[in-house]
Amino acid sequence: MGGRHFRRKGIANLGIFALLVLSTFVLVRCGSTSPSPGMGSANVSMSDPPSGSQFDNVWVTVDGVSASTSATSDSGWQTLVSGLSSNGSINAVQLDLLHLPANGQCLLAQLGSTSSLPAGDYQQIRLQLVPNNATNVTLLSPSGEPTTNQCSSVSGWNCAMPTGGSLTILNLSSQAQTGLKIPPGQVMGGPIHVAAGSSVDINIDFNAGRSIVTQGNGQFRLDPVLVAYQVSQNLTGISGQVVQGSVVSNALQMTTTAVPGANIALEMATPPTDGSTNVDLIGNYLTSADANGNFDFCPLPPGPFDVVVNAGATGTTTGNYNATIVTGVTNGTKVTVPVVAETGGPATLTGDITATSADTTATSITADIYALQQATSSLEFAVPLLTGSTPPIAQITVACSGGNCNTNTNTPPGYSLVVPASNPLVGSFSGGNISWTLPSTSTPGYKVEATCSTSSGPTGVFSTTQNVTAATSTVVNPALSSLSNCLQ
Repeated sequence: MGGRHFRRKGIANLGIFALLVLSTFVLVRCGSTSPSPGMGSANVSMSDPPSGSQFDNVWVTVDGVSASTSATSDSGWQTLVSGLSSNGSINAVQLDLLHLPANGQCLLAQLGSTSSLPAGDYQQIRLQLVPNNATNVTLLSPSGEPTTNQCSSVSGWNCAMPTGGSLTILNLSSQAQTGLKIPPGQVMGGPIHVAAGSSVDINIDFNAGRSIVTQGNGQFRLDPVLVAYQVSQNLTGISGQVVQGSVVSNALQMTTTAVPGANIALEMATPPTDGSTNVDLIGNYLTSADANGNFDFCPLPPGPFDVVVNAGATGTTTGNYNATIVTGVTNGTKVTVPVVAETGGPATLTGDITATSADTTATSITADIYALQQATSSLEFAVPLLTGSTPPIAQITVACSGGNCNTNTNTPPGYSLVVPASNPLVGSFSGGNISWTLPSTSTPGYKVEATCSTSSGPTGVFSTTQNVTAATSTVVNPALSSLSNCLQ
């Protein structure tokens, strides 16, 4: 996870949040939050779920948020937060997505509010960033006074500091400059219902760890991974501890020995790509356990979630564990998650991505690569990569030479997924208790899957099944089948 751990309590880790409480900023930009007659009101916040990062700082500058009741058309947008003042200057707030307040809050920042929001079911959210070439921009601090642009030395408003590197501009796509849409599939829990005379709290999760793409020229592009949802301010999230477990006389035994540094993901089922099973993919919620094995996720959209843990040292043959998944965990729950040592491993899945669809306008395609294991007969889940893997989710780009992606393959060495060479320990959460199914001793099987993000949300594009045994490398070569939906 890039060594990054976040602590979130109270309304506190999908992984774990909070940086600025911009109360005066809200008043300056939005005025009263009491609903106008016949209208509802909305408060908008932002959080950053920990997902691993190779950066020390990621600065983004936000100047507006809007919402639409339409699920498909680019119309009917209502302003939730406005940064454009009457004299044409932009009032904005600049946030470091990787540095959160130390006071245990969940939220990175309160962006603003409106008291004149027409009642309705809002299905799309749009986040407006300040373009890097913008002029006449005023940044507001928590006290309402102008503050310093952290990206001024690279002549922009959005920038990042690579670990061990120098501050660099984050290039924005055309979509980022016109407004980043969060489509219905990424508004978790369904449309956000606003009733006349009522107020809702809307949170935007901006996943910094998965939102930066390295371009062929060595520069970085901001390709935001965003979700939105209605949040309750008294939500307690999901927390817990990773501990060592063992199998004694065909029964699971748990110790009090903590497992630090384990990778933990909260996953939710996505539509099956092959029509047979539900598939859990790693979303916005990733973290690593602290020195005492603890983790904490908050704020969270409506659940339940599946808690997936992978622990071990990459590249060794001892000290690794089966993956553990606990299904159906609800908000407000604290869970103890055991991991059982495997006798061998880890295993490595390697391969390449080959594009099979021609597109004369394409220059590249970027996809996330997952290793899936079977939890139950009806559920597959994505295994977070082992501690030390670079990143917790593998990402790969296929360059399209000459504007044609047909049969092009990624630049070697392709992807490499370090995973347990064993079957998972599966727990089922119900009524505050967990019932366990011990890992099968059969040869573990993995399915490699990739997804890309489109305007309508993540899209599964291919999969293939391979068996893997301890300390072996298995080459798999799945082919991308719907390239035109994944273009960058």
